[in-house]
Amino acid sequence: MKQTDKNIIMVTAGGVGERFGSSVPKQYIEVNGRKVISYVIEACKQSQLADAILIVAHPKYHDELKAEFGVDVTASGPELNVTKRNGIDYIREHSACEKLIVADAVRPAIESRVLDKFFALLDEYDAVASARKITDSLGRYGEWIVNREEYYTLSAPEAFRFDLLERHFKADSSLTESIQQLPDTSKVYLDFDVPYYDKLTYPGDLIRIQHMLQK
Repeated sequence: MKQTDKNIIMVTAGGVGERFGSSVPKQYIEVNGRKVISYVIEACKQSQLADAILIVAHPKYHDELKAEFGVDVTASGPELNVTKRNGIDYIREHSACEKLIVADAVRPAIESRVLDKFFALLDEYDAVASARKITDSLGRYGEWIVNREEYYTLSAPEAFRFDLLERHFKADSSLTESIQQLPDTSKVYLDFDVPYYDKLTYPGDLIRIQHMLQK
């Protein structure tokens, strides 16, 4: 990463795989002969607009990541928002970042075309969120009838004007998506056309993701 880099992709890779039940964090498990994180890094490297890539990971894996992928790395934290804050601070100190995309190391089907689309949208918007309409019936404890049209889900990747995110992001927040920490006045684009990039969370997800990546 250089002091002149303006468009940066940050990949969060601090998970320890507790729910996956593996001794190896799920981002380093091999799928079709390759580590899960390698698919994500490949998509980032294929971006036509990214200047640099930062992986935020446990220090145990730093040498391996540097040697195998030739990317910048910095230390993750005990929780996701601490990991993100660590990455934001590193980027502030080592670049002239104007646009930031936050990607997830355990969503291996991410595509470079979507990353470039998000970078371009930041010319007009403060932030871009991957959104998905709810197609199943929606319930709530104590209430059976809930209008699903009033709700949607959010997931990675997200994109931000860096200075806005840097000012407002708090490591101790309980909010699960970075975009939720922005001021209400922020101009946000909800992209409902992004394919749903399956997240590797449980062992049962492996077969589906293996098949998807083969395709």
